[in-house]
Amino acid sequence: MISGVTLSQILIVVLLGGLLTAFASDRFRADNVAVAGLMLGVVLGLVPTDRIFSGLINPVVVTVLEVLLIVHALGRSHVFDRIGEWLNSRFTRPLGQIIALCGVAACLSSVMNNVAAFSLMLPACFSMMAKGRLPARWIFLPLSYATLLGGLWTSIGTPANLVASAFLQQSGEEGFALLDFAPAGLAVTAVGLLVLALWLPRTLLKEGEEQVEDDSGPISWVMTELRLAAADPGIPSVADLEALLDGHVHNIVRDGRRVFPIKPETILLPADRLLVEAEPNALNSALRTGRVSYSRQAGSGERRRVRAVVMPHSLLAGSSIAAQDLDRVAVEILQVEGEPVRFEGPFEELSFRAGSILLLEGDEAAVRSFIAYNELVEVADSAPVGVSEIGFMPLAAFALGVMAAGSGLVATEIALAAVVAILCLAGKLDLRAALRNLNWPIIVILVAMLPLGEAVGTTGAAAAIATFLTEHLPMAAVPLAVFVLLAIAMVITPFVNNVTAVAILAPIAVELAHATQLSPQMLVMAVAVGASCDFLTPFGHHNNTLAYGLGPYRFRDFLWLGWPLSLATFGTAGVVLLLYW
Repeated sequence: MISGVTLSQILIVVLLGGLLTAFASDRFRADNVAVAGLMLGVVLGLVPTDRIFSGLINPVVVTVLEVLLIVHALGRSHVFDRIGEWLNSRFTRPLGQIIALCGVAACLSSVMNNVAAFSLMLPACFSMMAKGRLPARWIFLPLSYATLLGGLWTSIGTPANLVASAFLQQSGEEGFALLDFAPAGLAVTAVGLLVLALWLPRTLLKEGEEQVEDDSGPISWVMTELRLAAADPGIPSVADLEALLDGHVHNIVRDGRRVFPIKPETILLPADRLLVEAEPNALNSALRTGRVSYSRQAGSGERRRVRAVVMPHSLLAGSSIAAQDLDRVAVEILQVEGEPVRFEGPFEELSFRAGSILLLEGDEAAVRSFIAYNELVEVADSAPVGVSEIGFMPLAAFALGVMAAGSGLVATEIALAAVVAILCLAGKLDLRAALRNLNWPIIVILVAMLPLGEAVGTTGAAAAIATFLTEHLPMAAVPLAVFVLLAIAMVITPFVNNVTAVAILAPIAVELAHATQLSPQMLVMAVAVGASCDFLTPFGHHNNTLAYGLGPYRFRDFLWLGWPLSLATFGTAGVVLLLYW
């Protein structure tokens, strides 16, 4: 039994249990739940009023903000768009291409938010799917797992690592340096990629072999509505347009009426609205040369095109273009990309599905508002229409900042602040636009959960739980302490985000270290590593949810592919932590 338990300790445990339940239900926005929990903590007297906004000035929040701003500049530079072509040219076998893609994604995820790394790699995925005829199911789930693994390499690889370091510092211990996570993170990633290389041919790749061997249809499609160039006499018929787009003409609307029947020899006119299903690369080539154009346009002036994914919980799932008041919001949907479907109706009646990728066009503020309102997830930020912005300067500046932080010359938040300043001065980062388009929910969750995590320690709840564990388990045995905390974190993280899991468990790990005379850094790192290893569910991490819609996958796919990865990372992380710390 736990002796001397106070009312405040009981209340903080009950409050956190309630938050875990609310997070796991997925019925409410995670940031709203976190803010409500913070307010309730203040009302109950668990969080002092002078600590309500302590998260706003916490170096963790500052660092995450800086990383997200830098990622915004990297996305606009388009330096990662050609990775897919490069991998296709270097690797001939699908398994080699997928593992190489995962390796690049892991490296990228080590220095930025996991979701940002996943998003920046999507253009490479689409290129590999088109050129190598790889099914989406082969790519997106391994990519998600790789970004989770890569986030374990450094203290800035995921916000959860920064939160773990912050709790160490608050307890009077030395926080984590940039590369303190590297031994465990690199080992876990190497083992994880090896497991994927061995297990993918027996699972996803095996079930998709027939699909690749059958080269009769596209693996991904783009459905859009086009018009012909008035001065181009080279596309007089349906057959000519289908050859140009490597696709199929589904519908022709002429003078407000549908042309029927559609035959290969049917003559096309410049004023026709043409619903076509096209191969992505062929469509892009025809658009670049001006032989066709989108029939829908969002107006004059500088416009921005952004790709966004329809999530399972999005308001657009099951809806159509016709159901949206696009004229009012000043946004147009130019094309819909996904798996092949049979559809013969007008473009505006095409239904959106979870995983559909929409190409949106309009004023930047209007597009961002549309994405936020409909709970879409942006997957590739395109340059303004007619502008090609490819440059390596943002990547070079970021690399220098990471090296400066890794060498210990300056604090991480200072080094990244310098990178942001350089990008702004060089005109590579529009700070106003970037702040408007940040992933604010993760910032809000951090700001709200940090004070609640502090309350676990200040109320004595962490010490009470640590005492209970030491009384009922031989936690003084180093291996058991490490593996128990790893297991608890891995069990919790599928139901909540990894930041919340660390905010709850890190204070307990610190108190447990004090009670057993073990290394606080080792136990807190066990919590941080376990909290980022969710390979079994599609809802424990945002990247898994993205993959779930893009694949598309079934829930059992996560269990079937993830269980050997979970066991391998659990064992590897525990052993490396014991050896290193």
